[in-house]
Amino acid sequence: MTDKKPSPFATNLLNKTPTQQKMQVAEKQLEKVQKKQKSSSKKAAAQQAREEEITKLGKPFWWMMFMFICSVLYLFPEAVFNAALTDVAGGKNSSEDDLRAVELFGRTISGIGVTLLLADMLLKGKRVARVGRAMGYFALIAVLVWPTVFFGQKWLVDHFIIDASSPSERQQAYLSQVLRSALIEKSIQFEGINYDPDSDHNATEKTFLSVFGGLVYADDKLVDDLKQKKRMIMEKFVRDRALSRFDEHYANYDEFRHTLRDNYKEYAQGSNEYNQAIASSPERSNEYWLDTQNQVKQGWEKYQKGVSAYEARVESRAQKIAPKMYDFFERRNKCGDMKKGSRKNSCNERLQTGYDKEIAKYSIPYIPPDDWLIREEISTSENVGNSILTGIMTFGLFTAMQAADAVTGGDAGFKDHRMVYTNDVNHYKNVLMVKMEPDFVKESGGYPLGINTIHEFRHHELTSLKVNKTLKQKGLSLPTTWVMADRTSFDNAVAKKVRQEADKRWRSSMKNKGLDMPPNLSWSQFQKQGDIQKRIERKMKELYVSPTLADWNNREFKQRIIEPNIQRKTTEYLNVLEAQQAEFADGGAFESTGKSALRATIVPPISMSISLALVLLTVLKLPMKAVELVQAKQANKSNAEPADDKKKAKAGYIKGGISAVLLVSIFIVPITVSSNQYTMKDSAMHYFFEQMENNDSASISFALKWLLVTQPMVQPIGARIDEHLMITRGFDAISEPINRFDLAIMPEHETSSQPSSASVAKALLPLTITTNISGANIAVMNIKPKYEAGMMLPPGGYDIKVSASGHQAVRKWVYLKADETEFTIKL
Repeated sequence: MTDKKPSPFATNLLNKTPTQQKMQVAEKQLEKVQKKQKSSSKKAAAQQAREEEITKLGKPFWWMMFMFICSVLYLFPEAVFNAALTDVAGGKNSSEDDLRAVELFGRTISGIGVTLLLADMLLKGKRVARVGRAMGYFALIAVLVWPTVFFGQKWLVDHFIIDASSPSERQQAYLSQVLRSALIEKSIQFEGINYDPDSDHNATEKTFLSVFGGLVYADDKLVDDLKQKKRMIMEKFVRDRALSRFDEHYANYDEFRHTLRDNYKEYAQGSNEYNQAIASSPERSNEYWLDTQNQVKQGWEKYQKGVSAYEARVESRAQKIAPKMYDFFERRNKCGDMKKGSRKNSCNERLQTGYDKEIAKYSIPYIPPDDWLIREEISTSENVGNSILTGIMTFGLFTAMQAADAVTGGDAGFKDHRMVYTNDVNHYKNVLMVKMEPDFVKESGGYPLGINTIHEFRHHELTSLKVNKTLKQKGLSLPTTWVMADRTSFDNAVAKKVRQEADKRWRSSMKNKGLDMPPNLSWSQFQKQGDIQKRIERKMKELYVSPTLADWNNREFKQRIIEPNIQRKTTEYLNVLEAQQAEFADGGAFESTGKSALRATIVPPISMSISLALVLLTVLKLPMKAVELVQAKQANKSNAEPADDKKKAKAGYIKGGISAVLLVSIFIVPITVSSNQYTMKDSAMHYFFEQMENNDSASISFALKWLLVTQPMVQPIGARIDEHLMITRGFDAISEPINRFDLAIMPEHETSSQPSSASVAKALLPLTITTNISGANIAVMNIKPKYEAGMMLPPGGYDIKVSASGHQAVRKWVYLKADETEFTIKL
């Protein structure tokens, strides 16, 4: 008992006591409390560290790093937008759609930039103490700021610049855009301005074209001088532009006409197939007729089999009925030999009842007993012989009775027939054939007995009806009275069906090709079809002249397409340029045109300047941001005390000085140390800048000079970034939803109102066309009413065609206005 090892039984007993269990539970609870205390202390330490970091720096280090990264990322799309805007605003062939697309891109990026700016300014202290809270505030700022900036830019421009503009400003903006286009096409040249449209269109040239419209717009004197030459400028500009792109236009036309010729080959092949289908009508008719004859043959064979089966069935019944009927008549004769009385009647009734039961066994129509009898003719010699024999046997009594009967109108005992019965099976078969014929007609589908040849069967009325029904199911339409002998109507019905099928296939083929035209058109007719002309119009766009044919050579193309378009476009430009300023006012005919021109003139230079400044400021501020990040990291490691007010003030002065240096670096240094052919002192562009300065627009003059010098330095960088990162291509993928969203919230400018009918009526002018040929035909091609001398029309351009027998027709555009209502066109 000296062993001190605990007994297993005792140890187990102690572990199961209530005291031991409570101690184990208490230990676990103590461990949980200790873990919570450690976690709380860690959180408290982390919170204290964040508060100390915010006290020192104002923001946590992670937030400063996040904003720095966002600023770097923002710089790329902003630089790309700056380059894209220069490409579009300074492009030779940019359209309003291109300007609209880059505008959406710029407004989207601006919304992001302002969001980052406000987030960096507003989110400090406790707002960014925790990641979740900071990102929540950041998301809230983005949701509020981005739409405000995106739509606010458009509203500010429309409200304070476009809508607030005067009619004269809109008209002047339109003229400045026309002059810009004329400069590109070398239709005008400004002495001293070294712009060469044929040279490489680099960043400097694009920047110059971007601001040229604004320079002309700001020079009232130049605009007044150019107004005197606007007709000459317009005619030369339109002609130069059209002829400069003649090869391109004709190449597109030539490519399309080859495509159209291939389309006609397919059309002609389809027409040939259509004609072959129509020509196959006799062959198809023979095929249908052969099917019909096969149907008749099959019907005839079926009829014959039916007759054979019917005769066999009748033969079987006749063999059974013949002995029964013979026995019936034998017994009936015996009953007839009985004396009159109840016994004779009872005999006849029993026989009749038995007969009825027997007939019912054979499933045939009821046949009266006498119908089985055979009519047997009695000859005169037999009647005379019987009369003599009977008279001898009756000692002349029968002869006397015959004489008396003859005198009284009787037959004198002479009978012409008698009814006899037989046990011949063929006789009973013949009777059954007649009596059971309704059953046969029902079984045969309506055909009677007695059709002996296929010819009779073919021309039976029921055969024609059945064949007609079958043909109708196949799509052949024949009159209900049609008979098999009428082959002509049959051929006509087949021909009709063949044509209907061919027409259906033709329409389906045309529908699949997006066309609607009949077959068998000639090449000339094919080209002039409405659907083909619509295709040509979609391809030719504004160059389309009705009708445009696809077999013109380049000389005919120039004469029939380019020349009419030159006249039309010249007239359109002059319509606007020679219009009264009131027509550019709100509600005027050219309100929308003037506003679009003003937007294209003013907005690109402003947007380009702002974007350029933002890019440069961001680039120059990034090193400062990087230095701040390094200092913040070092301050966190050193655990230095927060700076006092003097140190903060000193740091503020330093930042302000650096900001001033940055502004000088951005706006003063480039224009001081650099220049190009458009900003050199001996350049004619100084004339425009001087005009601006004389009109109290020195700041605008300086901004444009700065833009002309600085933008060409930055634009290539943005272009290279976009070339590698494809930012604009990525934006194109989402631009359409953004465009729809933008138009849904803020629709594009439209004419605010339309002139009243009264004002339109007052504006009507008389149009009179004179010619050197009496009796010449005069037509106004772009309106529906027929020409009448002095007809009242609204001011505007009209396409006049004058023709006369023996003379070549002349087509010319004229512009009807208050001081010019009569025009002379000579043949």
